[in-house]
Amino acid sequence: MRRALRTITDSLRKDPTVRSVARRAVWLIPDLPWTVRIPDVGPLRIRLRRNRYLFWEHPLVNDWLMMSVFERMIRPGDVVYDIGGAIGLYTRVLSHWFGPLRVVTIEPMSANVQQIRRNVALGGLLERVTVLHMAAADREGYEDLQIDDIMSGTAVLDRVTGGRASHGRQHLGLPPKVERVRVRTIDGIIADGTAPPPAFIKIDTEGAEGDVLRGARRTIDQHRPRLAIALHGDDKARDCAAVLAGHGYHVAGWVSTPGSPRVYAAITPDNVGALADNNIIASADPADVATEPPRLTSAPRRGPRPPGS
Repeated sequence: MRRALRTITDSLRKDPTVRSVARRAVWLIPDLPWTVRIPDVGPLRIRLRRNRYLFWEHPLVNDWLMMSVFERMIRPGDVVYDIGGAIGLYTRVLSHWFGPLRVVTIEPMSANVQQIRRNVALGGLLERVTVLHMAAADREGYEDLQIDDIMSGTAVLDRVTGGRASHGRQHLGLPPKVERVRVRTIDGIIADGTAPPPAFIKIDTEGAEGDVLRGARRTIDQHRPRLAIALHGDDKARDCAAVLAGHGYHVAGWVSTPGSPRVYAAITPDNVGALADNNIIASADPADVATEPPRLTSAPRRGPRPPGS
């Protein structure tokens, strides 16, 4: 059933007229909570409007690249940071599949934080996951957050968007939706004991990734965590590459080359504009990024088993 739904969905996504109508029709979907059961993950609480893709897409299909990166970069017993936790899907996968000692999940959007906490409980992970309601950045304080409650269920700091409404709200001609959020640095939450130092950090912050790195300079220098970063735009990619180079990190990703749409290669500030995929990995140890992570085709079971499995 999941495969059939995915085939139909992929076909419809290629039609621009259908895509335009579908985006507007999304507004008609009631944004109600719903619990789905994902193979290898267990029960997960979603929102019908924002997270509907989880009805038919498994992480090893939809997010296979990042799952493969996790397999390469995470060691059993690591402390792992999930920065940009969304509704907690990655937190659950990280905990059940890869065997970290603890996951620290950071998410600024209040509605998502509620879902993360619910999903941590559904996964039986209350003793292994710390959920922090905050935005990771390069400073401490409070800032406005632009909310996408229409399409993606994501949020980004207002200063990153320049005050523009989220993509979903722009598409429907709706005004911005803003909430106030605590902003903290990774260095700060480690210094005051809010969270332990990480061995691995995943960052997906809708364009604030460079600020997250700048707020973790001391952590990067002292603890040398391995990193997986989702980039949002060429300027953000160049910014992150420059910051990581300044810390002596080795960076790799997938670039476009003549005759090949995607080749795994070392990434520098000079070639980061050729990225064919918005994900990069980085480590102080060149062996971690020397070769392309092989595709993960089945769920590893190094952590607590998902409920009902």
